[in-house]
Amino acid sequence: MKRLLLPLGVAIAMLIVPGVTLAESPPFEFKKDDRAVLIGGTMIEREQESGYIETRLSCHFPDRSFTFRNLGWSGDTVEGISQAGFGSVEDGFKHLVSHILALKPTVLILGYGANEAYEGKVGLPKFLKGLDRLLKAIEPTGARLIFLSPTRQEDLGPPLPDPRAHNADLALYRDALKLEAEKRGARFIDLFAMIPDGAKASPRLPLTSNGLHYTPYGYWRLAAAVEEGLFPSPKPPSNGEPVEHPVGFSQVASELGKIPGGYRLRDYKLNRLPAPIPPDGGPTLPLDGYKFRVWDLEPGRYTFKVDGQTFASTDARGWGAGVVVRKGPEFDQVEALRQAIIAKNQLYFYRWRPQNETYLFGFRKHEQGQNAREIPQFDPLIAAREAEIFRLRQRVPHTYELIREGEVGK
Repeated sequence: MKRLLLPLGVAIAMLIVPGVTLAESPPFEFKKDDRAVLIGGTMIEREQESGYIETRLSCHFPDRSFTFRNLGWSGDTVEGISQAGFGSVEDGFKHLVSHILALKPTVLILGYGANEAYEGKVGLPKFLKGLDRLLKAIEPTGARLIFLSPTRQEDLGPPLPDPRAHNADLALYRDALKLEAEKRGARFIDLFAMIPDGAKASPRLPLTSNGLHYTPYGYWRLAAAVEEGLFPSPKPPSNGEPVEHPVGFSQVASELGKIPGGYRLRDYKLNRLPAPIPPDGGPTLPLDGYKFRVWDLEPGRYTFKVDGQTFASTDARGWGAGVVVRKGPEFDQVEALRQAIIAKNQLYFYRWRPQNETYLFGFRKHEQGQNAREIPQFDPLIAAREAEIFRLRQRVPHTYELIREGEVGK
């Protein structure tokens, strides 16, 4: 019998690149029935259109039911300035706090500091004071806090401005947020350091459309950084060699059954779904995909199949080292999951931010306020999507085969 090693179960055999700065914190844990709420400005609000962060984080605990809600608002600050509507800044703050409290979050993901950083060093005390006020206002939730640092402004060259001065200010706010997180015993994810200047790293595919606002591929990279911040990779060994690790899951060794023409692992479930494939033809990251490895094979070339479909081919030596797989039914499932998350996000957006809010709840509600009764009707639609999301997170058995080329598996 040949031996099969699936070291990662889902994002199998993730490789850590020597030289990458890795987080020191232990893996975060989403508990059963957790309610994670995202708050912040433009970066947070627009994330709901791609769903990459929720998709990646959800896959780590496929058998636990927990939900995400996005309360991001473009241009917002810790004072809720963008939510004031026709009222005062104080009204915006109350609007923000009331919605957070109503959701009763157990996990709160905060993405502030990017807008406030435009005030530079002089505005930092005001920002910290506002942050403290916000956290005290929502303290009754008892939510576990995750601070996301501001991301750097991408250098796309002229005619856009040189971002160096603004990035220096963003770094100041990043450092202040890190200290606040440490003081409060909260998780801190340094997106500023973890996400490079994409335009310099890959001129063909920058991460933003204008230096500030992320493209779909940019959100894919952003989600990978958030995942790494919550589920950090172990440090590489002192010799600098890459290591394989299971992202919190134990290694799985199974017997690979002999069949005519090759070997088969029938009805095997990965530990969790892999990461979504990148959009826009963007490059993958070393930590994505799963590695299928079989050693002691007889010489020859072998084709890898999942549920009868071919997805890779190499010789016995290549399979002994392991082949990273980045397509197949598992990846189709994670994309279906992401699409369900996007649909849920859209329904919830309509629920908490209806287009005709002024007529439903504002100073013109005397005209159409009777239609406000329709807003709660989104709830069962959202619940149905949540059920679909939970279903799509579940591990599904597949049959994996390695067939020697020139022979036919049966």
